[in-house]
Amino acid sequence: MRLTKYVAVALVVTFALSACGLDRPPAPLRGDPAPSPQPTGVLYGRVMHADGASAPRSTVEVAVTDRNTLGTVLLAIGTLGLACLIPTLCDPVRTRPDGEGLWSADQDELRDAPGLRVDAELGSDGPASGPGTTLSLPASDEVPRRVPDLVYWDPEVAVTGKGGRLDVAWPALADVPSDGTTTYTTIVAETAGRTPMTHVVSADAEATTASVDARVYADVPSELRVVARTTTRFDGEALDTAYRSAGVPLPELTPPSRGAPCLVEDAGSGRLEPAASPCPYTDGNTEDRDPVALPSACATGAPASAGPDAAASRPTDGGPTADAADPCAEPAPRACVRLPEPREVSLVVLRTPFPLRGDDAVELLDADHRVVYSVAAGRDPGDDPDAVSGSGLYPVRVDRPVRAALVCTHDGQGRALDLTELSVW
Repeated sequence: MRLTKYVAVALVVTFALSACGLDRPPAPLRGDPAPSPQPTGVLYGRVMHADGASAPRSTVEVAVTDRNTLGTVLLAIGTLGLACLIPTLCDPVRTRPDGEGLWSADQDELRDAPGLRVDAELGSDGPASGPGTTLSLPASDEVPRRVPDLVYWDPEVAVTGKGGRLDVAWPALADVPSDGTTTYTTIVAETAGRTPMTHVVSADAEATTASVDARVYADVPSELRVVARTTTRFDGEALDTAYRSAGVPLPELTPPSRGAPCLVEDAGSGRLEPAASPCPYTDGNTEDRDPVALPSACATGAPASAGPDAAASRPTDGGPTADAADPCAEPAPRACVRLPEPREVSLVVLRTPFPLRGDDAVELLDADHRVVYSVAAGRDPGDDPDAVSGSGLYPVRVDRPVRAALVCTHDGQGRALDLTELSVW
């Protein structure tokens, strides 16, 4: 299955919602066996562990969805976030269960909804996220309406490997409501930054194993989660259901290019000249976009507040963004990162706020600045099982490791790519 960029965006919003949830009270993660819920509010139900113990330290979100167009797609990846890209669905009802794991929601807008998405996530005593469960419900005239039990699947996710190349394994879905048919999606969720992203590593697989190249995600603290998609039945209705495992923090890795200086091609001479050290592309800051240009080229004509390295953002239409007479109006012809020492390069990871195109390229150069390898940076993510579509993260793999001293990027039309980070491995 190939996920579209819109589905990848859905994952992003989901975990942003999780991060912005209600402050959880110091309730226990496990309580006594959860009692049967009593009718109250518009919706009501209970949150519990697979063994029947209540889960008081949880949050519950209920959102209105168009079941015909959203429910199946969202549950296919085990998330609830795409609804918040649609203005009328951007206000999910949030609540917390009581000490017995019982919860209810009173908002009237939930009565006549074409469909509902109900999500629960358990708190955690550690830095990683707790397990979560999502249900997709059809319309119903019943008020108050009993919501099926929100039961947590909390498998032990085993991670082995070294050098960032990880093998992941988990037990098959068991001891939770399911129709017996399950597929698994492996995701990496960023846990830091203003807008944490979520990336799909493998989707809708029947196997209970996956391979993850943690080097791809090393620039931002991240955690690994497994999503089990299945179908459950309640009152004769088949319900799309997704169970998310607790998060497993990825190992801390530092790319060999961290802090390396950058060079920029001089438009007049065609030579690569020193531009900045450390390079904004290698400083580990993925939040800010700080264009790189030759200081001499931007000494005049640039806005006073922009500083010597000011340059225009990459235009989206291929044309100039300012007066062509301004030497800082266009991005540099080519920007490169000089590695601390020549090395065998097997992977280059690009982060950019813009989608990459087919003519965008990554080049490897030797110590004499000769191109020894070139590959398209914007190739179809379907060509690479670890590529992430529409998420601003692009792993570019070298078919066979190539010894290189510099790594350069350009868009095929004489302009450097607009990057927030470039990591070389």
